Amino acid sequence: LCSIMPPTTSSLSHRRSKEEEETAVVVIPENGRSVAGRPLPPVAKKDASLGTILLFYQYKEPKWTDKEHTYILKRVINLGERHGITGRGRVAPEGLNCTLSSKDPHSMRDFVQGLRALDELFFRETDFKLTDGVPHNKLFKSLSIRKTVELVAYGLENEKAPSLSAFSAKKLQAHEYHEAMQDSDTVIIDVRNAYESALGRFEPPSGGATLVDPKMRNSIEFPKWLAAEAPKLLHKKKVLMYCTGGIRCERAT
Repeated sequence: LCSIMPPTTSSLSHRRSKEEEETAVVVIPENGRSVAGRPLPPVAKKDASLGTILLFYQYKEPKWTDKEHTYILKRVINLGERHGITGRGRVAPEGLNCTLSSKDPHSMRDFVQGLRALDELFFRETDFKLTDGVPHNKLFKSLSIRKTVELVAYGLENEKAPSLSAFSAKKLQAHEYHEAMQDSDTVIIDVRNAYESALGRFEPPSGGATLVDPKMRNSIEFPKWLAAEAPKLLHKKKVLMYCTGGIRCERAT
């Protein structure tokens, strides 16, 4: 015979604290800092034989001329091929946006240093987001860098896009953004597409900022949504925006 006893309060507390410990989110502020103008992080020994993913974008003002546009496209492709880089990218007169991969984390860093050497002034402000330790079967198989008229399809190509140097909002570090979400007079706009927002989003604390999801199917819908909703949603409010890598919300601001 055996007797099944209900768990005691102490055992429940112990189990709960253990589960909380296992699922706790550890925030490492240093990992959220931009590498713009700073040395790239070194390759950890455990990641030396695995692949690396690189995300980066950089807007260009004034925009490249047609000749400069073609030149930078060719140089980025040549640099990628030289270092065995794969992935996808867009180069427009207003800048470039890339998601790339490499089987060798050192080769990826050589590629980044090559970009910095190509145009030190332009790439000084670029935040190269490196993720090491990626299995090789999760990397891109080929390299494709496309020549386009716009980095994000907002329908603001040529002279329609407002100047970023004159109108772009202030960039916040991760811990600063979390602090800003505490403010009840703040509105947060998710500038991503609806399917991305459905997968996960920022949740402001109770009594803090108000989150707004425009529920866009694609980016070209954002200017129309903003024109219709801004007067009633954003009047006398501080506005925060976020997206996946920064490129969409930087233009959206």
